[in-house]
Amino acid sequence: MTHETIKIIVHYPAAKEPFVQDHAARSETIRTLKAQVLAAFGLVEGQTSDGNTYTYTLYHHKTPLENLNQTVGEVAGEREALELKLSQQVTQGA
Repeated sequence: MTHETIKIIVHYPAAKEPFVQDHAARSETIRTLKAQVLAAFGLVEGQTSDGNTYTYTLYHHKTPLENLNQTVGEVAGEREALELKLSQQVTQGA
């Protein structure tokens, strides 16, 4: 029997504490989760005034979660908790 909610923990190296959501819906998409995580850490994707472009990727183990329409339930499978890592990529401006 799978529960309808799942605990999600997202670690971001630059943050003191991880993002924790105790009762996330398994039907929540990675896109929605990523938006919540970025907001919680005060991060914004895109180009900054110095010309650098910042993008963020969620990883499950060492696999990047590139399909933003995938649900957290699909990623977690039968597990009752899902631990992810948030990684920052910076593309230098011209």
